Amino acid sequence: MRVGGTISSRELRKITRRMRSSILGPTAIYYAGVTAPAIAAGVTTVAGSAFARAGWTDYWVILVSAIIASMAGISWYLIFMRLSYRHGAGRSSERIVDTVVEATSSGLSWQRGDVSSQINWAGISGIRPRKSFIQISVTDATDLILPLSWFGSRDDMQTYAEKLDSIRLAHTS
Repeated sequence: MRVGGTISSRELRKITRRMRSSILGPTAIYYAGVTAPAIAAGVTTVAGSAFARAGWTDYWVILVSAIIASMAGISWYLIFMRLSYRHGAGRSSERIVDTVVEATSSGLSWQRGDVSSQINWAGISGIRPRKSFIQISVTDATDLILPLSWFGSRDDMQTYAEKLDSIRLAHTS
């Protein structure tokens, strides 16, 4: 069983929107939340030390250091979140070079340009037909997406997914 083609920009954006749950990845949210307080603490120490050496009273050192530190933490958080928005979908040749996906007795292989990859049937954890693509879940790797445009119709795509899943089940049972 063999299928392949290129993916249009519109189709790639549509698939990406359906696969992602937000415009920010979990790593970006985690690091923004961890580093903002660390930056605020660092700024508090530096500002407090500078104001104390300048001869300010303890009251003003604490008050002004706290204000500056909170502004630094908030600024870092906002800047980091803005800079960490996910980039557009697609790799350099994903929309230009044909991708060919082939099911063999040993597993599933796909090739795009000079890159060829193979996964054994045991490494495929699921094959799910969606409305506009087939999602092939690969253990310990990124999912493989086969868009609707590679098939004649939704029925053809559904049939391909069912055949692929039956081959997978036959080789993993």
